Amino acid sequence: MINLLQVRAFLTVLEAGGLRPAARRLALSPSTLLEQLRGLERELGSVLLRRGGAPRPTAAGERFLPLAHALLDTAERAQRLLRSLPLRLAAASNIGVYLLQPALADWQDGAGGQAGEGGAEPGRETELWIGSNPEAAARLESGQADLALLEWWDGRPGFRACSWRREPLCLIAAPHHRLARRESVPLEELAGEVLFGGERGTGTGTLLRRQLGEGAGALGAIDGLGSTEAVKRAVRSGRGLSLVLRGAVEEEVAAGSLVALSLDGLDLAKDLQIVLPERLPPTAPAARFRDFLLAREGADAALPVEALSPPAALP
Repeated sequence: MINLLQVRAFLTVLEAGGLRPAARRLALSPSTLLEQLRGLERELGSVLLRRGGAPRPTAAGERFLPLAHALLDTAERAQRLLRSLPLRLAAASNIGVYLLQPALADWQDGAGGQAGEGGAEPGRETELWIGSNPEAAARLESGQADLALLEWWDGRPGFRACSWRREPLCLIAAPHHRLARRESVPLEELAGEVLFGGERGTGTGTLLRRQLGEGAGALGAIDGLGSTEAVKRAVRSGRGLSLVLRGAVEEEVAAGSLVALSLDGLDLAKDLQIVLPERLPPTAPAARFRDFLLAREGADAALPVEALSPPAALP
């Protein structure tokens, strides 16, 4: 199989007019460059360069010369084509709507470092699809997305998940609600309260079951309002409460249209995850975007994530 590095060595020796200037141009030692030339000749079964004096192609070298240029030109065009493809992201709704946008802007604008490993890629076209957690995972599995950002992951084969960030949850209420003046409330005070849930498959029900055990059954949950925005409107109207990602209500809490509370003795948070195909090379745009997100969060390494079962709605 022809090695493109060896082909480049052959052309550079001719263009530079000698072995040593070609070695300097390629940042190689003369002995390494010479071995590349010999390797190419062994592969082709022909002597390509005349020995002694200024380098000149042999008859076989003359015939190979236009093919060598075509090989490198084809390789460069292939690189340009694949590097110009858009990065396709799929994100669970709350992540895509409320949490990902600042990082995505930095990635596209070039903030947060130079292009390279763990760095931004200014100018790269990036497509973001936002939907439910199961739909985002399905797009990744079907090849319609290069990377998925999810609230939970079920460990299906062929993919690798790592922790991106731990996002706290808070209890939200309307400013005129009876609990609105409290900073935190015990779980038992929520008995009889309506607790709104957003779209199915967000994982909040599973999280509450794990944290609260049998206490989760005391919450009068109404699932399936369709989105966090619908939940926030229902809560603002005074119809009930909800547990949401804190990052999804920062603007409303700051404006005073919603109040954020905590549950006594409970540290409720979701481990948001980045999921990629398992065999993706580290130079792939999706892998570089993962590294960028982790570096932006100050993560030292991509921590593996335990697979979770798909969440069920609270009773």
